[in-house]
Amino acid sequence: MAPPSPELGNSTQEQESLRAVALWAADCAEQALAIFESRHPTDTRPREAIEAGREFGRGKKRDKTLRVLSLAALKAGKDADTPSKYAAQAATLAASVAYTHTDLQTGLQGVRQARHLLGPAVYAALALETATKDDSHIAADVIQRAIETAPPEVSQLLKHMPPQPREKSRLSILFADLDSALRTDESPSE
Repeated sequence: MAPPSPELGNSTQEQESLRAVALWAADCAEQALAIFESRHPTDTRPREAIEAGREFGRGKKRDKTLRVLSLAALKAGKDADTPSKYAAQAATLAASVAYTHTDLQTGLQGVRQARHLLGPAVYAALALETATKDDSHIAADVIQRAIETAPPEVSQLLKHMPPQPREKSRLSILFADLDSALRTDESPSE
């Protein structure tokens, strides 16, 4: 892990890095959106959260609306079936990228903040995997696409946070796989 960065922690540099990550996160989360919308066609909360994250990525100021839309997407998945719940979680985290605390660079808090960055891809992968009766090849494809399309800012921010622990759950494995791949010095988008 890189030493704490004095440039991070609500700085202009941090905001620009998070904007690049937010655009990537929105694209990752959007891959699973059709799962949620096909099962809940009148519920627009996950789509609105993804769009809010994308708007932040394009330069809109982070404000209360972004946080409200993120929480609304989380609530949309609360009583949904498993694939829809994961798709809503991906949308929630896509909107939450703007609020990642890059100054929390150690311990469990740092791991959780890194999950704000990685979560849209991981939860989209889980949504697609569970919607197709646990076809792990689909999740692997989503993770690989996330690795290939990640802007360099994802890796740069992750290097200031602790790595994701590899535990037995499918969720933990996907987080650890994506995190490990994005921490390499040879990121495809660089």
